[in-house]
Amino acid sequence: MVRAHSHHLPDLLIFLFLLLSVSGAPSIAHALVWPDVAERVEHDLQAADAPTRRNAARELAELGPKRGGALALEALGDPDDEVRLAAADAAIRLRTAGATDAVASWLEAQDAKLRRKACEVARALPAPRVVAPLARTLGDPDPDVRAAAAEAMGHQSSPDAVPPLLGRLDDPTPAVRVQIVGALARLGDPRSVVPLVGKVQDSAPDVREAVVRALGDLGDPRASPALVLALRDQNNDVRRDALTALGRLRASDAVDAIAPFAADRAPALRLAALAALGRIATPDALRVLVQALGTNEDAAGALERTPVREALVAAGPAAVPLLHTLLAGSPSPSAAAGAAWVLGEVHATSEAAAIVAAMRRGALPTAAALHALAGAGTAAEVPVVLEFVADPSPAVRDEAIGAATALLDPLHPDGRAVEPLAAALRDSRPSPAQRARMATLLGRTGAPRAAPLLVELTHASEPTLHLAAIDALGMLGATEQAATDDALLEAMASPDAVVRLHAATALSEAGGPRARDALIAKLDGGDEVDRSAVLTALAGVMARAPSDTAIARLSAALELAAGPERDAIVEAIGRAPSPAGVAALATVARGAEPLDRTAVAVLLAAHPGDAQALGTARSLLVDPDAGVRAQAAWALGALGGPADVAALASLARGPDGDAASNATAAIGRIARRALTANHPDGTITPVLCALAADSRSPVRANALAALALAGARCGDGAAERKALTEDPSEDVRAAAALAVQTAPTPDDTRALERCTRSDPSGSVAAHCRTRATARTRTHAALVYVVPEGSSTPRPGAAYAMLLADGLMRAGTTDRRGAVFDPTAPEGDVTLRRPALR
Repeated sequence: MVRAHSHHLPDLLIFLFLLLSVSGAPSIAHALVWPDVAERVEHDLQAADAPTRRNAARELAELGPKRGGALALEALGDPDDEVRLAAADAAIRLRTAGATDAVASWLEAQDAKLRRKACEVARALPAPRVVAPLARTLGDPDPDVRAAAAEAMGHQSSPDAVPPLLGRLDDPTPAVRVQIVGALARLGDPRSVVPLVGKVQDSAPDVREAVVRALGDLGDPRASPALVLALRDQNNDVRRDALTALGRLRASDAVDAIAPFAADRAPALRLAALAALGRIATPDALRVLVQALGTNEDAAGALERTPVREALVAAGPAAVPLLHTLLAGSPSPSAAAGAAWVLGEVHATSEAAAIVAAMRRGALPTAAALHALAGAGTAAEVPVVLEFVADPSPAVRDEAIGAATALLDPLHPDGRAVEPLAAALRDSRPSPAQRARMATLLGRTGAPRAAPLLVELTHASEPTLHLAAIDALGMLGATEQAATDDALLEAMASPDAVVRLHAATALSEAGGPRARDALIAKLDGGDEVDRSAVLTALAGVMARAPSDTAIARLSAALELAAGPERDAIVEAIGRAPSPAGVAALATVARGAEPLDRTAVAVLLAAHPGDAQALGTARSLLVDPDAGVRAQAAWALGALGGPADVAALASLARGPDGDAASNATAAIGRIARRALTANHPDGTITPVLCALAADSRSPVRANALAALALAGARCGDGAAERKALTEDPSEDVRAAAALAVQTAPTPDDTRALERCTRSDPSGSVAAHCRTRATARTRTHAALVYVVPEGSSTPRPGAAYAMLLADGLMRAGTTDRRGAVFDPTAPEGDVTLRRPALR
């Protein structure tokens, strides 16, 4: 994953690695199965001898949902148990509709393996008619079968599952009781609270632990007294989970009982107590937390996270007055550092002056104050921060540079930083790395008078400073244009390819008409030049300084170009915000070469509001080439409107995976624009809700992310919660977390908390824990996809690229081995495993 955002960068080069391994990726394996393999498997399933049928059944999952699912359903009726078991595994992997009803009769089978497998299918593929048979199976003589039945009942999302489970809370086997309690927690029915309270003192520690977790899941305040009682349990795990549950209940009446654990010698109990107090966040709870600053894990006064700091951050603004009081007094240095750290983390800008005052009088260590100002500071604190960029202490210098980086924004020029930074650069104490960061800061000032100094630094002998100065000129933007263009053009002639790349990127961000004409001349001239670097620079320059003459010359160059250069030239033409650029794209779109048309489809997204661009994108949506259709669908997400939803929905339901995924994403972006314009179209949400049930995980993921983008929900949100808890795809569950976070109900909050605690993927759990930030700014991004084990990008490589707004774009890399997006949202870009196309 890479961070792909900028306050000022219209173009960004990103290098990502494409994982080519197919292990654990059935979707890729499907793409490698030849048609005759499916025919052989179907033939072998009819063989007279059981071993042949068994081998065939083991291959069913590799045939894909359509063919493999149908054959798996047939094989579930095979007379051989091993064939049926293998077919059931395939049905689970392929999410085969009807499989649960087909195996319901197995719950009465003599073989316990079949009964357990029927429960596994019911767990993975819930069906209303299986609740009653599963309820009977809760009395099975085999405890493993009873446990599997209880787990399956918890996944049925039916209120009818609750009474049978409650009736079995006294099962003689502790492991079964644990599964029953977990199932009741998953079902979330308030009828379970009182019976579970009665099990807080169960004889088995594992059961008691499951019970207190379940009571936390259910979120009912009636459980608070029982959980306080559980704090006296002899088992530390039970006490830890009881503390966590009380925090989840925000049990203000339990603060006195929780408080002693905040200083407990057992780290697990101490951390659970601190987290619980942070969630409760009453004045009494916050006082306990503030008193814990500077103790235990927080005693070192370092600048990293600690449990008590995280708890105070979780409490949010409510903690600010107490932290202000602490800083205003005479705290220990470690307590002051912790308080300031929290104020910075919660961006308490109203406390910036208090942080500075505590630093000035020596109550707060300087490095800790500067670290806090990076989050809590404002433009008013920039001069304070700049005082320390040449401090004798390397740690203080680092924090000062970091704070200045956070507080300076190129979009809001601030010339006050230029002279202090220039003086610090002349100082001998900063390391080469710190000098490079200072040069970067000069770019972040956005001040024209920083340009001459940066031009001078482009000749520095220190390689890191040299490159930082080049990058900073790009960040500085179109100021002191002639001198900037000349310096960067000079760097473009460097014999070092790395320097040329940095110079090309900087020119793409800051170059003006002078640079445009010089770069065009380089392309037309007979001298040997780095044409790739020239075109990289020219694409960004054309986005800011287009001219019809330059477009005409680029179009002429395209007629003679071949291979990767064609994509670079189309990008340079398509980035130009002018009718001539769009007309040139339309001409290329009528050509015979599919890769040219694909490049055009990508670039059309750079022209929202242009009628010709929209018309061209619509025409490419029905192109005979699947790759062209996929990118045209993605472009319509930027160009189209509600009138395009029907065509996109048709493509989303079609057989081509990339086009389906991109079309789903495009519908979401159209829905978001309709909402932003206060014209919500009620016909779009049902389309996305239907696509959220698609058999292909990328389509489901994009549908859920699109719902989140549009601020829409499917009915009461049960479908999104089900996807969050049950979908086998991490990407789908992560997207479901985004959807569930949209206007969350109490049921949504419980589902998110359960995901945070128990999802097997740390990434998904993080999505559930932290609400995503809305992305409003976009920029152009050029991503080179480098296969694992290689050092060069691969043309035609399949990719699936997850963007910061939660949507996933699919396709194949262009002739450069790259992916270009003219309107990428600010934030992370992550390469995902390509799915079945």
